[in-house]
Amino acid sequence: MVNMLTDIVLTVTGFQLVSLAVVLAAQKNGRLTPRLLLMAFLLTKALLIARWFVFRFGMVQHTEPDYLFRLSKAGFFLLAPLLFLYVRSLCYKDFRFTTKTSLHFVPFFVVLLCTLAALRSSNAGGAVTWYDRLFVSRFYDAFWGLNLVQILGYIAAMLHTVRRYRQRIRSVYSTVHQIDLTWLLSLLALISLHWLFVASRAVLTVVGIPEGNLTGIIDLYSITIFLVFTTILVFRGTAQLKLFAGVEEKPKYSAYRLSEAQMAQHAERLRRYMESEKPYLCSSLTIDRLSQMLSIPRWHLSQVINEVFHQNFFTFVNSYRVEEAKRYLAGGNPRLKTVSEVLYEVGFNSKSVFNEVFRKHTGLTPTQYRRLHSLHASARQGQPSHLPSAKAT
Repeated sequence: MVNMLTDIVLTVTGFQLVSLAVVLAAQKNGRLTPRLLLMAFLLTKALLIARWFVFRFGMVQHTEPDYLFRLSKAGFFLLAPLLFLYVRSLCYKDFRFTTKTSLHFVPFFVVLLCTLAALRSSNAGGAVTWYDRLFVSRFYDAFWGLNLVQILGYIAAMLHTVRRYRQRIRSVYSTVHQIDLTWLLSLLALISLHWLFVASRAVLTVVGIPEGNLTGIIDLYSITIFLVFTTILVFRGTAQLKLFAGVEEKPKYSAYRLSEAQMAQHAERLRRYMESEKPYLCSSLTIDRLSQMLSIPRWHLSQVINEVFHQNFFTFVNSYRVEEAKRYLAGGNPRLKTVSEVLYEVGFNSKSVFNEVFRKHTGLTPTQYRRLHSLHASARQGQPSHLPSAKAT
């Protein structure tokens, strides 16, 4: 029963992967590189599923069945690099294929060549060489061990890439909740779980556990997780590309650094402009736009915010928004009745981000802050009449 369910889910997943690849190919808008990498990832997995069916049901008659079976396993070394490069291309608009990029596919070709050499050695007969002892006789141990190391390395690399990206957008944008790729972090956790099941299945095979309900259940969970992962990845990734083109991975900076006096001068200009013109009330404010308003080069403005105010752009702008919100919530603008009205008025466009940033700055939620000031106002109004008023003193 479990094996039959696994076959059904694998079939559905194979068709789903090909269908999603066709959907991506049909799209005309958005950046081409991320779409091509995602298509390559989907089709590689689809081919590996097709390979599984071919050998499971004996669809290929070959004089040396193990020959093709082992060679095709090299495809497992393409999945993690393709997903990693897709994540990088999604984060950074200046991502390009370079000679350095092609190095990610070296393990695939190495495994392919080693497999060819191992098969040639095993078919040649004669004395057992050191190569036979080290690789041919322990093919599956070496293969799955190397694949597991590769997967762990790329999971760490993808998490590091997203973390760096999230730091970069906070140095450029004042509103990031739609582009911070929180959804991608969740998906990376999901694909890690899938690969954990794959590794567990491989370990059971290597140690000689016979196929049965346990391995069947692992296969079922593994491929179901992958089906969910790819479906969400394609649709959320496509939406992300339409929403945001990514940031520069290597921003261009001027070699000229500001002196202490220049930084102090720019800092004072920035402070006066923020207080008088209130550009932070625009929810789409970016450091590029602010640098144009002040006629200060972007890299100089970034240097001032980082080194004088000791903040990134996101934190700097939102600190002004929080101060503006505090005035409204304390009764500074009676026409704003609700917290939602206040957050949009001061430049936020997400209630969750507003609550998070406000609490970080004040230690209270906006509702708690308003309630606290309402209590203080009520207490002042209820002062005993024999106390001197502020005017009398």
